[in-house]
Amino acid sequence: MKFIKPVIAALAASALVLSGCSGADGDSSGGSGGGWSLPSSDPTATVKVLSILDLKTAHMQEVIDAFQKAHPTIKVDYQSVPFDSLNSTLDARIANKGGDPDVYWADQPRISALAARGEAEDLTKAFASFKSTFDPTAYDSGMYQDKLWALPIANSTQLLYYNKALLKKAGLPEPSADPAQRMTWEKLTTDAAKAKSAGAQYGFLFGQFDRYYQLEPLPVQLGGSVGASGDKNLTPDFTSESWVKAFTWYGDLFKQGVAPKGMKSEETDPAFVAGRAAYMVEGPWLIPQLGESKVDWGVAPQPVFDGGKPATPTGSWSLAMNPFSKQKEAAAIFMKWMAVDEGGGYIKYRSDPELAATPDGKKIYFQKSVFSSPAGQNAAKIIDFETSKTAVNRVPTIGYIEFETILNQAFADIRNGVDAKTSLDSASAQLATAWKKYQ
Repeated sequence: MKFIKPVIAALAASALVLSGCSGADGDSSGGSGGGWSLPSSDPTATVKVLSILDLKTAHMQEVIDAFQKAHPTIKVDYQSVPFDSLNSTLDARIANKGGDPDVYWADQPRISALAARGEAEDLTKAFASFKSTFDPTAYDSGMYQDKLWALPIANSTQLLYYNKALLKKAGLPEPSADPAQRMTWEKLTTDAAKAKSAGAQYGFLFGQFDRYYQLEPLPVQLGGSVGASGDKNLTPDFTSESWVKAFTWYGDLFKQGVAPKGMKSEETDPAFVAGRAAYMVEGPWLIPQLGESKVDWGVAPQPVFDGGKPATPTGSWSLAMNPFSKQKEAAAIFMKWMAVDEGGGYIKYRSDPELAATPDGKKIYFQKSVFSSPAGQNAAKIIDFETSKTAVNRVPTIGYIEFETILNQAFADIRNGVDAKTSLDSASAQLATAWKKYQ
């Protein structure tokens, strides 16, 4: 599911909360993690959990029921709020130090800020021994200043989907599903233009136009940074030659008509599923939709720039603990069950297919019926490879909200015709100003 997609209005609101709660140096270092441990036997307790997923419509009831069966003395008081209300709800509840919620859904690129604001418990002592259980980048998403602040329960990646009928009509070969023979962005641009000339409404679509999650790997493939560097990653670092080259290519997609200027991200999946686009880079959440569609589809690894190094998006949701929780040991048991036990109870017992953050969990995920077709089997192999070998986390910084909001606007400007270097230079200056409050 596309919960990784940001909501810009919510980001702006959260930025105000962040600046109001941070200390002068933006680092209050979270909870200490002392005084409790992961117990060998279950206590009798009630754990309050705050999520963005509804019990019924998001199929979380079956997950909670499975946990209660495995741990009958620990009751779960499950609450959910909309995605765009999560950050403000957490700030308000944790600030009152009442311990509610005990556990909460944490958006991975915001974990650094949660830790710095003192809104997350240090989990290092209890969970560092489980590091090898996770895919490396998934585990690292919960790290800040060499400590662990959250456990990943899900992951994501991106694949290149293609419409076989539209490629055949244009006389184009199907891309290889072998990561060692992945298509280049340059070849994709040429072939997408040919497909559009042959009758496809759209040559190429990104699932999430103008969004850092989707576009971050482009400059990284060319040797660029993830967008920030320096102390606590509070120095903008996206004006290098690699970034300018990558986003000049991005802007050319729209100038050349290969990709549409005006399409919103929520319109991309329906367009591909309806058979209107030749190629699309999107996440695994597209696979169930394609399985129910009439599109004859194939899948390949996300392309790489000619001469570049493969890099792909990653990241999703983690669980963090309230440092003021009165039930830390019971909360830790719930977190471990969700993230680790049986490959991750969240992945195993939730009927909605969601990519796991652990190798064992991925085995369960790949048994879902959506991967039974030949294209689905290819997708499973690609997903496993990318999450293990090419995944690049979004930049960990306490100033992530400002970073993402400003950079996403720069991407939108480039899409609408602004020169890439001009747009990135302007965004860098804006971000440097926005980040002064943390320095």
